[in-house]
Amino acid sequence: MVKKDDLKKLIIENKKSTLKNHWKDTFFCNKIKYSGEIRPNEILLWRSSEYLRGNYPIFILNFDQNKNLIGIKTEKNPYHKFRNKQSTVIFSILILLLAYNTDLRETLIFTFAILIFGFLLHIVLSKARKYETKLLTNELRETIENIENIERINNPELIIESKKEEEEEWTSSKFITRLLLYPFCIFLLWFSLTILSPKEINFKIIAGIAIVLTYLITDILLIIRKKNNQHHH
Repeated sequence: MVKKDDLKKLIIENKKSTLKNHWKDTFFCNKIKYSGEIRPNEILLWRSSEYLRGNYPIFILNFDQNKNLIGIKTEKNPYHKFRNKQSTVIFSILILLLAYNTDLRETLIFTFAILIFGFLLHIVLSKARKYETKLLTNELRETIENIENIERINNPELIIESKKEEEEEWTSSKFITRLLLYPFCIFLLWFSLTILSPKEINFKIIAGIAIVLTYLITDILLIIRKKNNQHHH
């Protein structure tokens, strides 16, 4: 088993897991490993990545009374939690201001449009976050394997996500999601570019088109990147 003292050596920058510290970590891609906080029965490890920045996970390493590693779990960092709450508050304020200054019909249309675009943006960010989290998870697992100096850790509970889950990009849920969203995104693009006149195209329409294109391009790039990684392995 891996000892706590061995894993302490992974921490290059020892600091508290606070909102302020994680906010600072969002401004750069941390290529060194790792920032962390040492507690009596656990160690918190984290580092930012190219795409996640403020959305990176915290790895919580738990130890038994003999200071042996017994499990690893992840959680959102404090800044990620704060930003989620902040987005909800800002969206609610925008809806209230719109409802106060416009009629009910425009408010409902705007709310529905924002919900759709927000849903698409959420999918894009979730896919990127999930993929980058897997990379960070594999990185940490390989680091622990090197510390333990064996070919593979024989404790499945230490592996947060199995390799089978990692390699499956076309599961039934993902296939159905793409089957519904791809035509919908294409329809929105076609409608925006052919049906609407130049006078009807405003910032909201342009923002919607940008989100749709971001989702399509990001999803396709993730699929290609994952296939390339599989070929390399």
